[in-house]
Amino acid sequence: MKSILAIIIALLIASPDAAYAAALGALRANAVYGGLRFDAPSVPLPAGPAPARAAGPGLAEASSRFLGLPYVLGALGEGAAGEFDRDPLVSYTGLDCTTFVEQAMAFALGNSEPRALDILRQVRYQNGLVSYETRNHFTELDWLPNNIAAGFLRDITGDVAGPRLRTASKIISKRAWYRARTEADLVGFAWEAPAARAARLARLRALGENIGDQQAYINYVPLADLPRLLARIPDGTVVSVVREDRADKPTLVTHQLLILDGPRGKLIRHAAQGRQVMDVDALDYVKGLEGAAWPVLGFNLAAVVPAR
Repeated sequence: MKSILAIIIALLIASPDAAYAAALGALRANAVYGGLRFDAPSVPLPAGPAPARAAGPGLAEASSRFLGLPYVLGALGEGAAGEFDRDPLVSYTGLDCTTFVEQAMAFALGNSEPRALDILRQVRYQNGLVSYETRNHFTELDWLPNNIAAGFLRDITGDVAGPRLRTASKIISKRAWYRARTEADLVGFAWEAPAARAARLARLRALGENIGDQQAYINYVPLADLPRLLARIPDGTVVSVVREDRADKPTLVTHQLLILDGPRGKLIRHAAQGRQVMDVDALDYVKGLEGAAWPVLGFNLAAVVPAR
C-alpha cells in the first residue's frame, strides 16, 4: 500500500493537478480503498488554474465513508519523501480524531477524488506546503486559525453561545514541544543506523529553536451550557474539545469531532481513542465529559464553509 501512496505523494509534489488521474487509477487498481464508497464521479481536470474546491457531498455523507475504521494515533505523515514522518498523506485503513475530521472535510468539499486529495493537503498544511514543520500540529494555534484564514472554516462558537461565549488562552512553546520529540516520532526509518537516526532526531528537535512562545486563544461554549444549546449547533459542525490550561500540558485542545443531525437528534461522529470511527449520542457524550480529571471547559465550534 505504501508504495502506491508514494506514487501519489511524488505526483502531488510534482504536479498537484495533471498527475492526479494516473495516481488515483493506481489506487483503484490496487484496491487501497478497502470497500469504502467513493461514489463521486471523476471529472476532467480543467486546463490552467483550477478553483480550490468545488461542490461535493455533504459532511455527513463524506464522513460516513470512514465509519468503522480503527483508531490509529498519528495515522498520517508526509509520505515516502518525508524527512521525519513517512506515514502516508492519506489513509483508508485507520485514522485518529483530527485526521478523520480532515479527510471528512476534504471529501465533503471536493467533487472528485483528485480535488479531495488536493483539499486535504491544503487543510492539513499551512499554505498547502507538505513538510513536518508546516503541518498544523496545534489545533488552537495552527489548525483552526490557518483553516479559517484559508476559507475552509468559520468560527460559529459565538453564534451558538451568545452571551455565554467564553475564551480560553494558553502560551504555547513550540520550542519545548520540538525539544521533547523522541525517536518514536521518527516514522519510517527503522532501517537507519543508530547514528543516522540520532542525527535525524537532532534535526527534528532543531526545527523549534527559533520559534518564540506564542499566545493562543480559542472560543468555547461552556460545558455546562451545552445540553441546552446542542439543538442550536448546525449539522456538520467541526468541534474542538477545549480543556483547562495546565502547565504540564502543551495544548488546550485534546480531541476533534463532528456534530451531525441524527434520526433521534444530535449525534457525534468521531474517531474514538482505542476504538474506531463511530457515532454516539451527543447529549450522552457531553454528560460523559463532566468531572473529567483534566477538566473540560467546553466546545469550540466551526462551520465548514461551502464551496464557492
